[in-house]
Amino acid sequence: MQNSTLIFGPPGCGKTYTLIEHVRKALAEGIHPSRIGFVSFTRKAIGEAVDRACSEFKLEKKELPYFKTMHSIAFHNLGLQSTDMINKDDWRQLGKNLGMVFDGVDNISPDDGILIPPVDGSGSKYIQLISRSRYRRVPLVQEYNEAEDHSISFPMLQKIDETLREYKTETNRMDFADLIEMYSTTTSPSLDLLIVDEAQDLTPMQWNMVEYMSEKAERVIFAGDDDQAIHRWTGVDVSLFMKCSDNVVILDQSYRMPRRVHKLAQTVVKKISNRKIKQFRPTSEEGEVHFHMSLDSVPLDQGSWTLMTRTNKMARNFAAILREEGYLYSYKGHPSIGADVAETMSTWKQLQLGEHLPLDQVVKFYKAVPKQGDFAVVKRGASTLLEASRDDVLLGYDDLVRDYGLVAPKTRDPMDVAKLGLDDKLYIKALERRGEDITKPPRLKVSTFHAMKGGEDDNCVVYLGSTWACINTKHPDDEHRAFYVGITRARKTLHIVDTDKKYRYEL
Repeated sequence: MQNSTLIFGPPGCGKTYTLIEHVRKALAEGIHPSRIGFVSFTRKAIGEAVDRACSEFKLEKKELPYFKTMHSIAFHNLGLQSTDMINKDDWRQLGKNLGMVFDGVDNISPDDGILIPPVDGSGSKYIQLISRSRYRRVPLVQEYNEAEDHSISFPMLQKIDETLREYKTETNRMDFADLIEMYSTTTSPSLDLLIVDEAQDLTPMQWNMVEYMSEKAERVIFAGDDDQAIHRWTGVDVSLFMKCSDNVVILDQSYRMPRRVHKLAQTVVKKISNRKIKQFRPTSEEGEVHFHMSLDSVPLDQGSWTLMTRTNKMARNFAAILREEGYLYSYKGHPSIGADVAETMSTWKQLQLGEHLPLDQVVKFYKAVPKQGDFAVVKRGASTLLEASRDDVLLGYDDLVRDYGLVAPKTRDPMDVAKLGLDDKLYIKALERRGEDITKPPRLKVSTFHAMKGGEDDNCVVYLGSTWACINTKHPDDEHRAFYVGITRARKTLHIVDTDKKYRYEL
């Protein structure tokens, strides 16, 4: 594209910082924030860009109307409402019509950057194949033949595709692919600067949208890293990113990776056959790389850690091990002991110690605790008694018993107050023996490589376990890229955990 630049940003090389600097320059030139676009397919990338721009340039989010995911840009340009999108009830009805199960998800919005519809059940493979053919802009029969999934019936695939199209027409519903596909029917905004971040993860359909947006942009910057293109399974064609501009800039200094981690990462990235060769330097720190035969020998007791695996199933297994060992952790952003449970127990302990607490804390406590049965903590309807209190009031245990319906004896175990079952009680006791503080964010995070992309941590664990499908794929670059992403998250120490399973990644 004319007037465009392609920025290759290897791991930790300050890609987002560089893009924000381009925004800074544009603003210094007198360009209004509303004439700057910053788009990506993920909300994570956009969230970071918005936060930085607002913080550094003293802007409000509403002043950056085109800092959005591509789905969100299309959604708003088409003038749609959330009720226009296909939802859980629609998937359920489609399943009835077809004699299949489509378990849709309600809490998904265009801002999430979702590509493949989040549908489970017996029909999920069919929906994924249909969506992938659309994002790749290839005929359905071609997608079917290339997938080589013999569990899928092509006549049924055609029937589902036709039925889905008819259903959306009859109900005036749209899915996420429709948003991108129909964007070219709208009037794209006139921009002085358009930044496309994480561009290595765009599908052909999304590239078509980007090209349409670029027609009304004075200058376009594409940014990403082909070595971290780990979403081919959704229809991504990384070669479109690699050739999108003749004006190429390579960021050549990592501010994350120490030398030893960088050295190991290079042995992996060089296995990728279809890539742009990029030389970049590690930090001045030496760092550490350790190898283990199991998770048992990894020193998880101190510091911040992220444990990464190839698949969700493996990540759940790691989470189960951490729970069994009495570690506090988070999985997919959710702590192993919920914040509401921790807050309820903490409030009760404060009351037991004779502390007087602010009204809003007591209100939360009342909402969370049991109100009937042998383990009732407060009387039913007791929360309404708090509504008449002054906002600045401080309440202690005796006050709550006398005037606000608290009935639990002061000696009751905080775990009973929080309605915990036996397994959770045993788990919390194990956490206490380890000295874990459930009121603080977990030190340990469990993640897949895909979910961790764009993240980093002081200490990282990479598990070498894989699957038959990953190892025997016709696209081995996918596996190399996935493990490259995992390895390059470490800021200080990297721990490689091997496996005796049949399918493993060979470093």
